[in-house]
Amino acid sequence: MSKPTVISNTGRTIAAQALKRFEASLFGELILAGNQRYEQARRSWNGIVDARHPQLIVRCARTSDVAYSVDFARNNQLAIAVRAGGHSLAADSFCDGGMLIDVSRMKNIAVDPATKTARAEAGLTAGEFDRATQAFGLATVMGECSSVGIAGYTLGGGLGRLMGQHGAACDNLLSVELVGANGQVVRASAEENRDLFWAIRGGGGNFGIVTSFEYRLHPAEQILGGTLTYPISDTREVLAFLSEYMKGVPDEFDIVIDIGNSGLMPSAPGIRQPIVNLLVSYCGDLERGRAALEPLRKFRRSVVDRIQVMPYLEMQALSDVRPVAEFGSSGGMMTLESGFVQRLDIGVIDSIVDSITKAPASFWIAAEHYLHGAVCRPAPGQTAFALRNAGYSTRIFSAWRESNQAEASVEWVRSSTEALNPFAGGAMYMNYLTGSEGNAGVRTAYGSNYERLSILKRNYDPDNFFKSNRNIDPHHDSLSMS
Repeated sequence: MSKPTVISNTGRTIAAQALKRFEASLFGELILAGNQRYEQARRSWNGIVDARHPQLIVRCARTSDVAYSVDFARNNQLAIAVRAGGHSLAADSFCDGGMLIDVSRMKNIAVDPATKTARAEAGLTAGEFDRATQAFGLATVMGECSSVGIAGYTLGGGLGRLMGQHGAACDNLLSVELVGANGQVVRASAEENRDLFWAIRGGGGNFGIVTSFEYRLHPAEQILGGTLTYPISDTREVLAFLSEYMKGVPDEFDIVIDIGNSGLMPSAPGIRQPIVNLLVSYCGDLERGRAALEPLRKFRRSVVDRIQVMPYLEMQALSDVRPVAEFGSSGGMMTLESGFVQRLDIGVIDSIVDSITKAPASFWIAAEHYLHGAVCRPAPGQTAFALRNAGYSTRIFSAWRESNQAEASVEWVRSSTEALNPFAGGAMYMNYLTGSEGNAGVRTAYGSNYERLSILKRNYDPDNFFKSNRNIDPHHDSLSMS
């Protein structure tokens, strides 16, 4: 079989010899469309997001592979996308045509327990990172889903169960190694390329391809946590209690609220009867934790109380989204929209209860990771990550297998999301954008930081080479915003 022709953005055929020289420069692997490994290499993590069809996939083994790939793509007018964990709900990790730069095989990590730091390559997943640091009883703010990539998660801000104590994931970054749009490798930290370091802490993949991260670590071994489960008929009472209770929770506390019957909720896999499920954790002194959780455990009789002392890794595993991936891989379909609510006030509770009465057969409403404590203390302009508001990131979800269920499911998710929008306070979590929000969602997520980010984007990537992302316009005109 002859190798397929590779065409640039401008319609020019790229010479076979040029491709051969590029392939010879790599420590990793070049896969062209038509190769027997191509379909597996382009596949998305969950089988639901359309993985699209790049012309070339570069599986990078070293930073030099990333730099060569950027040079080759730029010199040959090829659009690019970058994949690490590949969890982007907006399919940012894929492209049609062009080149997919895949760093998911770059998984080296070095943990220094003396300085409580870790240097980790961009291909690591949260689960792999946690297992390496937990060997020393340490952790940083990291996503709970074990298969999510540390790269996109951190660059988008990074919310997690330790954020009340230690801030967002990006607040725990000490330095990064990055390949810029010119193919040059640079280091950014509080001492070097400070404006770039400001921008990548929340600015996503707009400023280059980060190949390694240096994180600050914190002690985290035993954790008090688990689930409290209630019948869905208790939704109003549970949310009303949480509305007051959450105002006084300590920094060590975290909660994820799941409502529904999808059978896919990570905190209640396989459960198809309608429930309210609270995934709670306290990472700190265990006796203080028991005292802090006592009112929550006693205010109303739960169907199940699985709160107990467990290793940090076991707690992290309770949020694995493997059921979602398995559902997608077996042909299931789903729709999802995201938002934010500042508090569980009466308007929010009424909207959620009303949505439940109209819900399709399989649904899931989540209010995740109450923002409080350390994550809210920095000023919004201290890093590019501007979400410093108290509140919850929300996700509304429906799943189906029969095509005749699609229209009603999509409409319910849309209308339920719109009903909560008035309670967002102008906030949005960048990592939860699905793409339907468009550029308006990006500007909402960055808030007052957007204009500075646009200026820096113009400095570091004036041609918008890195645009397969929640994109920052390098030619944004502040006068056009009204």
